[in-house]
Amino acid sequence: MTASVRPPVTAPNAPLVHRRSLLGFRAACEAMWGAERLVEVTRGLRHEVRDRTAGMLPLPEWLPVDDLIDWHLAVWNGPAGRDEDVFTRHVRATVDQGFGRVKRFLLSLSTPQSLAPRVAALWRDEYSTGRLDVSRIADRSVELSLSDHPYVEIMLMQSVIAEVYRYVVSLTQVKNVTGVHVVREGKLVVIIRWE
Repeated sequence: MTASVRPPVTAPNAPLVHRRSLLGFRAACEAMWGAERLVEVTRGLRHEVRDRTAGMLPLPEWLPVDDLIDWHLAVWNGPAGRDEDVFTRHVRATVDQGFGRVKRFLLSLSTPQSLAPRVAALWRDEYSTGRLDVSRIADRSVELSLSDHPYVEIMLMQSVIAEVYRYVVSLTQVKNVTGVHVVREGKLVVIIRWE
């Protein structure tokens, strides 16, 4: 049996992410930079992550969150060249690849207020751990908080998840969506505003 189809070796109760997140991430890499640069990204992965997640072999349904973090670091240090604008474009491309046309169409019919009550369920579909809550919904803003998840501890992933939230809201019926984030009391707090 090859390493890529072996279940990941993780500690009990280790944070996991659904494989569709990594599949969308890899598709975004290839769409932005081509197959050759995707190979370059895989060279930036830790050896065990590359063995488990690179190549054409099927991925297990759930992977360690640390594997997805490793892919983000490989893109940041590789083809994104530590350029925030390039990296942000990749984050958006990952969302686009992961959502597909039907979900994007449904988002275009939504408002942030109709989407907000569903964020916790959407989070649980994608991650085995962590808690995503809507802390506050106002007329032109929403505040989300993420707790008990490795992303809260890693600056790069704080930026990634904050941009994911901001970008998803920008796909709804509102315009000029902005976002800020801060870690407060052990939670990643993301405030998104729009017109």
